[in-house]
Parts: sequence; C-alpha cells; structure tokens
Amino acid sequence: MNLNDLLVRAAAEHGYRRAVELGDQGLSYAELAAFAGRTTALLAAHGVGPGDRVGLMLPNLCEFPVLYYGVLGAGAVVVPMNPLLKPREIAHQVRDSGMALLLAWDGVADQARAGVDHTGTPVVPIVPGGLQTLLVEQPDPAAAVPRRDDDLAVILYTSGTTGAPKGAMLTHAGMARNAEIGGRTLLRLTPTTW
Repeated sequence: MNLNDLLVRAAAEHGYRRAVELGDQGLSYAELAAFAGRTTALLAAHGVGPGDRVGLMLPNLCEFPVLYYGVLGAGAVVVPMNPLLKPREIAHQVRDSGMALLLAWDGVADQARAGVDHTGTPVVPIVPGGLQTLLVEQPDPAAAVPRRDDDLAVILYTSGTTGAPKGAMLTHAGMARNAEIGGRTLLRLTPTTW
C-alpha cells in the first residue's frame, strides 16, 4: 500500500468534504487528491522516484499536505523539516537523509539554500498560492506508485536535545496503522463525525 491510497479513497468517498482548512483557505478531499496527483506527476517529470528523499520545509500552509501526498504518490520519502531550522541544522538533515530535493517555503528559501550548500541538493521555493497555479498547468494527475507495507514513507527528525537529531524511519503500514488507531481510539472518529 501507499499512504497516498488513503487520500484517494477518502476523495472517492467524501470528495466534497473539507480535508484541509486554514483560516479562509481550504481544500476538499477531491481537490487535495487532484493537486497531490498533479504534484506526483510534476515530481516524476523532474526525476523524483521511489525511495528518493524529498524535504518539505514549510510552515502550516495548505500547500504542505498537497506536497506531502504528492511526494508519497511518487513513491518517494517525505522528510518534514521545521522552517525555523538554521543552515547547519538543514545541512545535517539533508546529508543524513540523503535528500534528493528540498521544497521550501519562499520565506525560508535563502536559509534552505545556505543549508544545502555543497550538497548538490536542489531547493525549490514554494510561494503560497503559487503551487496551485503551477499544478493546474500540469497534465492529468498521476497514479500513486505502488509501495510495500514495509517501505519507508517518512523520515521524521528528533529534536536532538541529547546530540545530533536522528531520523526516525516510518513505514507506510506503520503510519497508516497509527492514523487508524489514533482516529478510532483517541479522536473517536466515525464516517459521520469527520
């Protein structure tokens, strides 16, 4: 399974419902799935494929889940990064994860470029509102690349309070199971409550 499959399923069952909401902005499940599929196509066209590590260095923006699911759809591994990281911290995560591409909010793109200096990792600035414009120009959304349950989905870095931050490696199945258990037991979600 690919975690992206969960989004595709939610879009098929609840396409009109809000998936993401931030202030007066938001995306329905259908919109999120379509934009994520176009992101998958765009990433694949730029050589991102299964197992590649892609950093996402954005604050809370509607673009984050679009990119997150788009990266997963390409079979790549998401490396979420705090937009407050300093160049030294960015460099560590880029090198440690073997990052192939860093998608950074334009407000921190200069910090990101300083962090990837001498690594060869390209930085693509993400302008709020600009991503959807770019993606509308893309061809049809791409289908998600099939992944095995034990394939890596996300590398989440620790805070590094006792040393250098370490990347926690999370699989597609582990992330899906965590969401399922959290939704059912912690949040007590049902098809009618979300």
